[in-house]
Amino acid sequence: MVTGATSTLSRALLRRLWADPAWAGVRFYLVGRDRVTLQALCAQASLHDRSAIPWVLDLAGAAAAESVKTTLASLPPLKGFVLAAGLAQDQILPLMDEAGYERVWQVNCGVHALMLKSWAKTDRLAAGARGLLICSLSGLGGRQGQTAYGAAKGALLDLLPFAPPGLRLNILLPPLMPSPFLDALGPGVRSALMASRLMDDPDPAQSCADAAHFFLSDAASYVHRQILHADSRVTALGWE
Repeated sequence: MVTGATSTLSRALLRRLWADPAWAGVRFYLVGRDRVTLQALCAQASLHDRSAIPWVLDLAGAAAAESVKTTLASLPPLKGFVLAAGLAQDQILPLMDEAGYERVWQVNCGVHALMLKSWAKTDRLAAGARGLLICSLSGLGGRQGQTAYGAAKGALLDLLPFAPPGLRLNILLPPLMPSPFLDALGPGVRSALMASRLMDDPDPAQSCADAAHFFLSDAASYVHRQILHADSRVTALGWE
């Protein structure tokens, strides 16, 4: 299962998994808000002889929690999951209304915490299941104007100890890549962020997908509760 399945990173990861014979025969559940895009992804899966099921869900919606509980209970035991949904609709805290803060929190952490709690109490994960949480550098060090986003992404680290027995759970911090978030930044801010990179990566989404694929593969069968910076920025290395 992949939440935020229509994001740049998720689409790159799905292509990587569909090309891997080890994931043949696995049914993919793709979670997102845009039905048309999800259906297009499912069509791409069929071209790779893979099965994908769209799950149209707005994680910020009032009915999201109940939908998650009901749907998870109906699914067969999952081999793995990637919780990649995110919402960076943020600003400095005094100017952010309570409803906006709640939306950011629920999409980035709240619903995913609910999923982990659900799996911890049931047998809905297959033996040897592997999970991956997509975090952010803002969740580790914080960023001005990203109070809710940083707090929610940072809270993902606290979910690692709550992995149910038999699940290996890790965290990936993605690099800068084409996205609505990056496109919304001013030219100066965007240039400053890109200038902090130690090396140019012609396809950061694919590089990050390769790192995510490693976490989900049998090659990482003994890797648990780790955080990987799949990023070449100076800040990712702690050199500030």
